[in-house]
Amino acid sequence: MFSTTNFEVLAQFLVKAKTVTYASGNQDCAVNPVLPGSHQLEYLEKDLQYRDIYYGGMHFIGMETVFKKGIPIWGMGYYGGVLPDSDGEHIAGMPPFLKAALCKVPLEAPFRGPNIFQMGDYTYENEIHGDILSFYGIELIRIQGHAIYNLRYNGGLVKS
Repeated sequence: MFSTTNFEVLAQFLVKAKTVTYASGNQDCAVNPVLPGSHQLEYLEKDLQYRDIYYGGMHFIGMETVFKKGIPIWGMGYYGGVLPDSDGEHIAGMPPFLKAALCKVPLEAPFRGPNIFQMGDYTYENEIHGDILSFYGIELIRIQGHAIYNLRYNGGLVKS
């Protein structure tokens, strides 16, 4: 079983891994994907490894996994994308806005972005349930109050 200290280390690692991979746009974290047609991002620090494997772009599905000494200890699955009735002009600015929101991942809930984040006409909302042990949530992006994107996620500790 993990101690409180280990949960803190895991949370700190997740915040760092998430902010230096997809959210940063850092292509140095991209590696050759193990699964055909996927995108794969990785981050390594000491004996912890973060791996994000996903498919798609405007609509996407993926899974993040943290390994300790090669053994999976935490994971999160997600699915989301641009909503069907979204305006193309508004969608163009959405990816940079989403990355800015994801760079604000909170230490107390290191899953996606903060509960709320605003920049210009965009608003990011994240409804979080649970904690690092077991959680789920929904994130939503609005432009001038109109929803243009949503994503659902869930995950927690992996135990044998």
